[in-house]
Amino acid sequence: MSGIHMILAAGGGFSSVTRTYTSGAGATETVPTGAAQVVITADGGGGAGGFNASTIGAGGGGGSRAVKTIAVIGGDTLTYTVATATGGRTSAGTGSNGGASTVSGSVSGGSVSISAGGGVGGGSGTGGAGGTASGGDTNTSGSAGANTGAGGDGGAAASGAAGGLAPGGGSAPGGGGGGSGPDTGGVISGSGARGQITFSYT
Repeated sequence: MSGIHMILAAGGGFSSVTRTYTSGAGATETVPTGAAQVVITADGGGGAGGFNASTIGAGGGGGSRAVKTIAVIGGDTLTYTVATATGGRTSAGTGSNGGASTVSGSVSGGSVSISAGGGVGGGSGTGGAGGTASGGDTNTSGSAGANTGAGGDGGAAASGAAGGLAPGGGSAPGGGGGGSGPDTGGVISGSGARGQITFSYT
């Protein structure tokens, strides 16, 4: 797994800590000593673009976002999985669906079961639907990919990351990939971007 850690000094006592993960499967997150609350933000992966043998494939959908705030104490643990990127395709058909980013477990404030679903892969003509999320205090869906007739661009993620302009890949976290076909030189369709999970402690 990979993580980005940030510590911000508060006026005495616990200093806020933010941990951001861009990979990890069934990994363990341990609450730091002194933390009282965590805000968990999970972003699903983007769907890959589709390929159309005659024109241009449709864009993949953007990944969703779930955000949850809950009380914790030091030593509590949570299990998380970050959605990986999905590769594009070079033959006619539908792109791969984006993966879900998940967080689960029990902490002092109760149970956590978050799933930020990935975007649906773009088809040969119809854009993939945006991913849907569950388990958060707020659950925001990603945007759908564009249809072939609308240019085949990937859908934006709920994180705000852009979808790929056909036939490019989506931006992380969670942008959908653009479609491809003869109109774009027959190159591989755009990949769906990886997801991300952030734990922000106070």
